[in-house]
Amino acid sequence: MPQHPATAARRGGYSRKLAEEICIRLADGHSLRAICADAGMPHRATVFRWLRDNASFRALYAAAREAAADTLAEEIIAIADHATGRDDVPAIKLRMEARMWVATRLRASAERRGEGQPAITVTISPDDAAL
Repeated sequence: MPQHPATAARRGGYSRKLAEEICIRLADGHSLRAICADAGMPHRATVFRWLRDNASFRALYAAAREAAADTLAEEIIAIADHATGRDDVPAIKLRMEARMWVATRLRASAERRGEGQPAITVTISPDDAAL
C-alpha cells in the first residue's frame, strides 16, 4: 500500500512534491528550520541528506535560495518605504540589517557556485546544536 507523502517525509523518503514545496517556501523567505517544524514536513537532517544525495534537489534548492535573497531584498525596501517618523527607528534598522545579512550570505553562496564551488554547502554551527 502506498505511503502518504507526509508519512514518507518523516521517514526520510525523498518526495519530489515535498522537495518542490520546501523550495517554494524557501524562495518566499521562510527558513528551512520553520518549514521542517511544520507537520508533514521532513526533518532538517532529512533535507540535508537529500541535498547530499540528490543532484536535482541540490539545483532546485540552490535556485530557491537565490530567489530568497531577492525576496529579502524586496522586504528591506518595503520596511524602509513604510517607515514613518513615529516608528521605532532602531527596530526598523535591526529588521533591515538582519535581512541584508541573510541576503548577502545567500548571494555570496550563489556567486561561489559560479566559481566551481559545490552547489550547496551545509554548515552546522555550535548555535544550531542548541536549537
